Amino acid sequence: MKKVLVVGATGLLGRHAVAAIEDSADVVTASRTGSMVDVDITDPESIEAMYAGLGSVDAVICVAGMVPFVQWKEATGEDWAIGVASKLMGQVNLVRIGAPFMADDGCFALTTGVLAQHPMPGSSIATTVNCAIEGFVRSASLEIGRGIRVNAVSPGWIAETLAGMGMDPTPGLPAAEVAGKYREILESADDGVVIPAMRT
Repeated sequence: MKKVLVVGATGLLGRHAVAAIEDSADVVTASRTGSMVDVDITDPESIEAMYAGLGSVDAVICVAGMVPFVQWKEATGEDWAIGVASKLMGQVNLVRIGAPFMADDGCFALTTGVLAQHPMPGSSIATTVNCAIEGFVRSASLEIGRGIRVNAVSPGWIAETLAGMGMDPTPGLPAAEVAGKYREILESADDGVVIPAMRT
């Protein structure tokens, strides 16, 4: 079986991503705590240590990374730095540092989000970060070589998240359906693409 690393495995989407592939892969879970491997994606040294301990992998799914949702007038430089260091550079470094450990014809599946195409008040940091991730996916896929693919899933609202916020979950997709898109990426030949996972 192929060895698939799931980063952010203890979160809502991460747990469902693991469930979506565990029947067809040797899954290694990673997160800050509570997984098989501890990793802090804001720390390149932590990422390096994770890969060094794991050795070769056939695929990496990343559903980790946070971005502050802050109104423009209240957003501080620290808020911007957190979003860039976590969701953007965390995923960039998972690919950059992880590429030598990725098997030939392997696949990175990253996470962006609907705010890249549909910003709203308070989303400036998230929109900027998500757009940057999508640009990275398109460009990195051209350069890594060895048949290694780089793609991303772009979730819309997740039904469970809306419900947890006391909102109507109907506009959202269940986390299990979103997670299925990561499996699709691993099983496809797509490269440099962003796959939407949202209610249409």
